[in-house]
Amino acid sequence: MSVLDLAKANRMLPIGNRRAWSGKHGTVCSGVLPGDYLLKDNSFSASTVFGQEKGIFLSNYCCISLAHLPPVAVTAGEALGYCKALGLTLPAKEQLAEVETWCEAVNQSLRSIGKQDCLIPANASGNCWSLEDAVRKKSGSRRIVIIDDVRHLRLNQLPVFGHFDRGPYSVPEISVAHKDYGDPYWLLQDIGSDGYYVLETRCKCFMYQTYDRTCNGSYYLEGDELVVENPTGETFYVNKSRHAKTVKDYYKKDQYGIYRKVGTAEGSWPAPERDFDESY
Repeated sequence: MSVLDLAKANRMLPIGNRRAWSGKHGTVCSGVLPGDYLLKDNSFSASTVFGQEKGIFLSNYCCISLAHLPPVAVTAGEALGYCKALGLTLPAKEQLAEVETWCEAVNQSLRSIGKQDCLIPANASGNCWSLEDAVRKKSGSRRIVIIDDVRHLRLNQLPVFGHFDRGPYSVPEISVAHKDYGDPYWLLQDIGSDGYYVLETRCKCFMYQTYDRTCNGSYYLEGDELVVENPTGETFYVNKSRHAKTVKDYYKKDQYGIYRKVGTAEGSWPAPERDFDESY
C-alpha cells in the first residue's frame, strides 16, 4: 500500500490482523504495515483495539513507543536526562529518517486513538532529537521519539501470499488469492483503499481436478449470507449415487459491512466418480 493510502487508512474499521493488500505483479500480501499498532499482548493490529495500543509500527522490526512520546519539545540535556532516568536510548538519525518517511501514516494512527497532541512533526529529522544531535548538545528544543526494536516478537501475521484473482465464482466484493494448483483460496473482501479483509475460512481448490467435488469447495450467496462450503473428504452413496460430505461456514455483514462468521453446518453435494478431468 502507498504512503497516501496508509495516511488515510480507517483505523477504526475493526479488521485486526486480517488485512491484505495488492502487491507487485498481481500478487496479494499480508502482515505488518507502517501505522499498524503493536498491542499490549505483543500482537499487531491494523485497527484500534479498546486502548490496548502500546506502539505504532514503522516496519516489522521497529515501532514508536506510545508510552514515551511526550508532546512537548525539550532541550538536548533534558532529552538525554529523560532517557537516562527511564533506561531508554534516543534514535539514530537514520531511524528518524524512517519516521519522517511514514510520518503521515503514524499521525493518522495517533489521531485514531485520541493522541492529537502527540503528532509527529513533518520534518522529524530536524524537529525530533537523534542521539547524535543530543550528544553534540545541539541548540534549541525538539520532540522526543523513542523507537523500540521488536524483531524478537513472534507477531500474529497471517501467511497470505499468492496470485490475485477475481475467483471462479461470481460473488460481489469477494476475490481470491492462492499460490499454486493445490493451495486453498484465501477469500478476500474488498474494503476499499484499506485493502482486503481476509475471511476466516479458506476455500479448497485443486485446479488439476476442478470437477472433483471431493477436493474442491465453493462459495456463494444464500440470501444475505455468504456461504463457504468445503468437502470433508468423506463420501457416501444414496441409491448408487455418490455424494461428498461438506462443511458450510456462514458469513453475514456486520454494522461495518464486513463479513463475519455467524455459524457452521454440515452439508453434502453430488460427487459422481470420474475417470478423467472434464475441465480439459
